[in-house]
Amino acid sequence: MKKLIKLFVALMVLNTSVFGQAENDENSLTGEIIYHEPFDYPAGELPPGWVLDTQYVPWAVGNSNMAGGESPELFLGYSFTFGTIRLISSPVNIEGYQELCFRFKQYLINYEADYGEIIGVDLTYDGGQTWEVLWEKLIGLTNIPQDEFSYFFIPPDGATEMQFCFRFDGNNYAINLWAVDDVIIEHPVENDLLIATDAFFDGNTTPTAGEESIILVEVTNGGTLLQSDYTVKLMQEGGIELASVPGETIAFGEKWFFNLFWTPGTELIGNPVGIHAYVDLPGDENPGNNESRDLIINVQPENIATTQINPGSWPSIYLPYNFINLHSLTQTLYFPEEIGMTNMPVTAIQYTCLFDQELADVPVQIYMGETEKNDLSEGWIDPSTLTLVFDGSIDFAKGFNNLYIPLDNAYPYEDGNLVVYSGKSYTQMVIGTPFISAIDTGSMRSRSAERDDAPFDPMNPPSFSYTLDYYPNIALFYSTSATVLDEQPKVTVAASVFPNPASQLLNVRTNDPMLEIRMVNLLGQKVYSRNERTCNHQIDVGNLQPGIYLIEILTAKGLHTQKVRVARD
Repeated sequence: MKKLIKLFVALMVLNTSVFGQAENDENSLTGEIIYHEPFDYPAGELPPGWVLDTQYVPWAVGNSNMAGGESPELFLGYSFTFGTIRLISSPVNIEGYQELCFRFKQYLINYEADYGEIIGVDLTYDGGQTWEVLWEKLIGLTNIPQDEFSYFFIPPDGATEMQFCFRFDGNNYAINLWAVDDVIIEHPVENDLLIATDAFFDGNTTPTAGEESIILVEVTNGGTLLQSDYTVKLMQEGGIELASVPGETIAFGEKWFFNLFWTPGTELIGNPVGIHAYVDLPGDENPGNNESRDLIINVQPENIATTQINPGSWPSIYLPYNFINLHSLTQTLYFPEEIGMTNMPVTAIQYTCLFDQELADVPVQIYMGETEKNDLSEGWIDPSTLTLVFDGSIDFAKGFNNLYIPLDNAYPYEDGNLVVYSGKSYTQMVIGTPFISAIDTGSMRSRSAERDDAPFDPMNPPSFSYTLDYYPNIALFYSTSATVLDEQPKVTVAASVFPNPASQLLNVRTNDPMLEIRMVNLLGQKVYSRNERTCNHQIDVGNLQPGIYLIEILTAKGLHTQKVRVARD
């Protein structure tokens, strides 16, 4: 993978139009700019007055535009350096300013190794004797897609000068590159509420018609004035308002999380629809940043249930669709004990993916079937024994998303080892297209092949293929109207989880004793697990990163799953 990224970087140097401007340039803030660094210097140099505090680290200006600005830009390559690496700016005069905004464009291309690396932006007002964190991120194994990011801060009283740095903590070999461009420090306008590029906006993307669903929205005050007279709205494409809540008092630089409750109607069943959050502030001086990205919602009828196989957090670029090559075929096995249901028609499949850019109209074919084989070491499962369940085009959205694929033909799953067989073709190589997966070491439960010269014939898979121990996280949607379920009473696991959001302690109450309780993050990583024999339990979430988690509560009656928000006071 490292050699592939080297080749990609070389191509970027030769052709700086591969990536265009950052998507939200038109949303730039409109305050007074007091500092702007476009990194318009010869390749291999650093801006005048900038200092690198660690030797032999490849921070330098390069002839590319991966971060979304114009060429050239600043970027950090990989090296065999370990520890804290700071690239420190020259001094910036901030005399007379009490509120400031720091914004920049970036794009991080990660590497398939994770030793706990952290990147961030730090500030100092005493020449580097002490630093305070403005922003930081544990990067794990995924990329940071190209975009512009804004962060707000208040300098100490009497501060007349500041410096900032781009910081990398950990093993520098564990990334491919970190591109940065167009650093701006500005004094904000008075009235500006925003939903930032990296703000949290999430909810159930496959809600059931007629059942209440929750969408979570993060709003930031980017203006200098205290705000309370505003409304946070949930909007459907076409300007249709779905829900709204009144705003809370929020000061400069503060964030507030809002729960928006809505009940999708039956008219949305079978029609994917985009929804977004919108913060409505009268007199907002920068309305271009008031709207979130879209969530694509696929409303389900009441007789559709879901079984999830999502134990992993490893981003795989090979399964189920490989975009490094133009054409790919993959097969993966899922076992009955993972699927947890039998004799049900599967109506849709859903993957979790993180794409660096949008891709439209990608031709895809999906086959399903069952087998007695427990691995794919002997070759492909015979395609003639499988059923074509989807043949069409798929749009892949930018960012972290659930990819919902409704099947053209429901697959009548019985109780065998499920085979998911996928073929894909695309017109160009694309990087930054991982699907969140698990690793079952030594399992050989997936098989893959790829090439660039011609599409594959799915009915005649090639002999030049190889096995993988990865298997993508999936959700299978199935109809509960089958006779086998009609004969069984419907059991509800009664549980309550509060407060939500939680900052320190999360309370869990159930009617029946808990057998096990788990919390996982949005990448499927388990952050808490406990075997319980009680109806009351408290979880200390004070050490967890703010964000959304999935809590799973197992009792003798079944499994209760709920999303919870961890926030800071």
